[in-house]
Amino acid sequence: MQGMEKPAVTEQAAGGSMTHRQRQQRRQEPFSRVAPILGAALLIGAGGGFVLATVLTVTRALRIPGGVWWAALAQAHGHLQLYGWAGLFVLGVALHFLPRLRGAGLAFASTIPWLLATLATGVVLRGISQPLLAASGQAVWRVALVGSGLLEMAAYGGLLGIVITTAIQGPAFSTRPALLKVVPFLAGVFASLGLAAVINLINVLHASGGQPAGLVPATDDALNVSLGLLGFLVPMALAMSAQTLPMYAGLEPFPRTLFWPLAIAYFGGLALALVGIAGGMGWLAGLGTTLVGVVLLVFVGLFMRLMRTRGKLPRRVSQLAPQPDAAVRHYRVQVSGERTNFGPFVALVASAYTWAILGGVLLVIDGVARLLGVDAPFSPDAARHSLALGFIALLICGIAPRMVPGFSGGHIRSAKLVTATLWLGNGAAILRVGALLVAPLLNGLGSAGAFLDAVLFGLSGPLGLALAICLAVNLWPALFPAKVGAPA
Repeated sequence: MQGMEKPAVTEQAAGGSMTHRQRQQRRQEPFSRVAPILGAALLIGAGGGFVLATVLTVTRALRIPGGVWWAALAQAHGHLQLYGWAGLFVLGVALHFLPRLRGAGLAFASTIPWLLATLATGVVLRGISQPLLAASGQAVWRVALVGSGLLEMAAYGGLLGIVITTAIQGPAFSTRPALLKVVPFLAGVFASLGLAAVINLINVLHASGGQPAGLVPATDDALNVSLGLLGFLVPMALAMSAQTLPMYAGLEPFPRTLFWPLAIAYFGGLALALVGIAGGMGWLAGLGTTLVGVVLLVFVGLFMRLMRTRGKLPRRVSQLAPQPDAAVRHYRVQVSGERTNFGPFVALVASAYTWAILGGVLLVIDGVARLLGVDAPFSPDAARHSLALGFIALLICGIAPRMVPGFSGGHIRSAKLVTATLWLGNGAAILRVGALLVAPLLNGLGSAGAFLDAVLFGLSGPLGLALAICLAVNLWPALFPAKVGAPA
């Protein structure tokens, strides 16, 4: 992101010399400011969210008796994955990327370590206290569960304050066309994140004082999951990848005129789905879910069309090159070098968007079924895991090894580990989503079908954990390079 790493508005373009305060407001923070956020995300994923997923899948495969503790563990796992692992990672990248897109320095940057400690403590406390409360009913875990919600709400409130303050300073929005095209997505994303923090606090209050203890009511949990996945992670991934991947993967730019209508349709559908879920109106939730799925398919379809140009010099570049043939040869050498240095990161991105297509199709089928008042032929978890494990996780595994070294000046540990994440991530997603999709068929095969379903489900957790460990090991040297002096 060479063009994004420098202040986009010079003193001359701003109409003369800037005051000291203006220069301070536009001074960009180094990547080392947000690197601990990404590091915390990797640790929570490898040591928390994916560990809980492994416990869930292995205990179910071994037919260990479940009960309320198992359901509470499943809810805690989902929360850690959405708001701890993927959420923290995406948020860390956004806090580095968005100030440069805005042309303004990150506001209140010195508070980042404190907010990270607060948020990480809250998320980890949720992962520990909820299943233990469900298993034991002890008062100490009730207090801890409520405390987790308070900590998360305080941290997200502070982080949203940083984002808003950063957004209202800097040059006029009219001078930032790259920012203007993604503004509706970003507004919906951060509004969803703020609402999710409030709902999460309400949820943990219900879980701590309700019966059975430790279990969030299904409707309330569905609201929180929808906001985290469809309100925060998916639209942020769409906006950020459309903004950055053309630079890093050598693609044609995403059509700018489509951002606003797609964002309005997407968040309009999400609002309908949330109101329908909260109000128990299945038809309205179905209508909103269908609209979200259709917009996702349109967006991903456009992006996959751009991905087919990978390996060809973008048309706008070739038209400006004084020697087009030489530019084409240089571009091919560059692409080959990226494959050697960063592994199959483009294949990871392509597979992530393939899972997004499946997730969009499943959302549409589920939404139409709700709209008609009938049951979908599969569990709603199939669409969620297709998007969370297939789309978001693989997109992080694809973009991060290519993007983080450019931010930090460090290096990933090995391109072979990128290849490993390609196979582990797709394998885990195939087993997890596949088990959900074929469950009705396997149930009709008697004990043999039940055994095969248990094997598919049981292996998905350990593969996901291996994915998280590989990503953490590979990215750690890039996040925290040995030599100081990395570029901002």
